[in-house]
Amino acid sequence: MPKTTVTKTTSTTTNSDGEDRTVEQYRTTVPKGIAEAMDLAGARVEWNIKSGNTLEITVTDE
Repeated sequence: MPKTTVTKTTSTTTNSDGEDRTVEQYRTTVPKGIAEAMDLAGARVEWNIKSGNTLEITVTDE
């Protein structure tokens, strides 16, 4: 089974009121073989927590 790493990016932006807002984003990649087999290029997906250490990704038609 392919493995990937989740990375965290933090940035701060200033809104029109002059207040700073911190944004945190997490990213991972989908292994090429899985992405191609499921035709994921440009697809919208829905993430669900299945258990404490399991995520489920469902391709949606939305």
